[in-house]
Amino acid sequence: MESGKMTVGSRVECEGARGTIKFVGEVATTPGVWYGVDWDEESRGKHDGMHKGKKYFETRTQTSGSFVRPAKVNAGVSLEEAVRGRYQDDTTIESQHTEQLQRAIGARFVEVVGMEKIGKKQSKLEELENVVLDGWCVYGAGDSDLMKLFPRIQELNLSNSLLSSWESVANIARQLPRLKFLDLSGNKLQLPERPSELVESMSNIGHLVLNNMIGYGWKEILTCCVMFPTLKKLQVAYNQLTTLGPVPSNILSSLEEMDIGANPVSSWEEICHLGTLPRLESINANNCLFKTIDFPGVSLNQKTELFPSLKILTVANNPLELWDAVGNLNKLPVLENLVMSYDEKAHIYFQEFAFARITSLMVFNRCRISPKEKRDCELFYLKSFSDEYYGSGGKEDVVDSEVSLEFLRKHPNYLLLVKEHGAPINESRFRNQKLKDLKIKVTVRTPNDPKREPFSKAFLPTTRVAKVKMTLKRHLKINPATNVELSYCSSNKDKLFEIPIDNDMKEMEYFSISSGDILLVRW
Repeated sequence: MESGKMTVGSRVECEGARGTIKFVGEVATTPGVWYGVDWDEESRGKHDGMHKGKKYFETRTQTSGSFVRPAKVNAGVSLEEAVRGRYQDDTTIESQHTEQLQRAIGARFVEVVGMEKIGKKQSKLEELENVVLDGWCVYGAGDSDLMKLFPRIQELNLSNSLLSSWESVANIARQLPRLKFLDLSGNKLQLPERPSELVESMSNIGHLVLNNMIGYGWKEILTCCVMFPTLKKLQVAYNQLTTLGPVPSNILSSLEEMDIGANPVSSWEEICHLGTLPRLESINANNCLFKTIDFPGVSLNQKTELFPSLKILTVANNPLELWDAVGNLNKLPVLENLVMSYDEKAHIYFQEFAFARITSLMVFNRCRISPKEKRDCELFYLKSFSDEYYGSGGKEDVVDSEVSLEFLRKHPNYLLLVKEHGAPINESRFRNQKLKDLKIKVTVRTPNDPKREPFSKAFLPTTRVAKVKMTLKRHLKINPATNVELSYCSSNKDKLFEIPIDNDMKEMEYFSISSGDILLVRW
């Protein structure tokens, strides 16, 4: 941009530092035009806009302002100039960008690796679909006809540029009808007085990135979202957000993915403000500061009305109370995929227990399990805490259980799993008995092969049905791949009917088989 076009509000770069022009004109006792700049980093400035007792402009801090001559600052380039420099190997633009990098990192020699190769590959501007101009000091559209120059652009990265307003962004987006993705991270954009007037220009954009925005809080981010009626994915990481606040019902109604990570949000209650978004399927809340996950007012085994569509949640690197957090996440109605940090040495079997405690969970830390594996995790969870269950008032018949509130708070879905799979074996009954006295002794018969003589077999009541079948196949010399069916007849004369043993994962005692009964084997 020519220095004559610079106005109050324009963004400039000088020796790697960036700021906003707050004054253009002469300063007392010094002839010629000066820019009064309020720098993004207060250490770059020298004063608060005051010179010899006269206030020329306002600054954010007492030391973020200074006066500079127009020749000292970089006023930026238009979008066309930046694209040509980046993708057509325009030596003039490339040298400007290289000089900027030299100033920014304090290096005398900088080589932009790969520029020639990229330029040759994508020299046809009308074929460009993905344009990355991170750090290229773009100030706006300029006077070019962008629709004619770049008819196919779908993704545009203008992060760390010299854009100064949302009007300048809208002027670019309006001329790129295929634009779907827009990255404006690291910019300082003045909010429009009437955001709704820019909606038409932004109506095709479905993915917006506003990471590390300068001077933006949650209120400013929501104001920006008014301009994007079809937004499906929003990234607002690294914005120093501590609170979020309610989301108005007229915005973000189509949002499906949200990245709120790397913000110092210390309360899960703030994340819950996103729970009113009807289509939100994925939240990234990594590297925040909340210690708990809770849904107040929702009882132990109820589902929350918040997050009706949330399937994917990532909360890695948060100082969470892990056990309570996993229990409360079961209150999410459709959660399928969870990412959570934990110490494997301190929390043995945490992954298996997470699958058991969150009913709808099928992927944990990118590990997907099958329905059968999910069931195995649930059975393992029941068995692992069986002593605690029976010690707190649990019974083999869940209807008769009077489990303590303390146990239910720690294991909120335990009784539901007992109802589904049956109670685990109460192994405490057997601990003071000798092993030989624990074994169940039965007579094995083969109804389909009556010529085989009956024989006796003994096994522990905690032996799984699958293992009993394997043992019987070896004894009867049956092909291991053969499907074997078991049932038994009780030795009790009052119970003459045949009882099927039809679940390989259950332990034999689950079927109430006892010593003296007749075990029937069919294949």
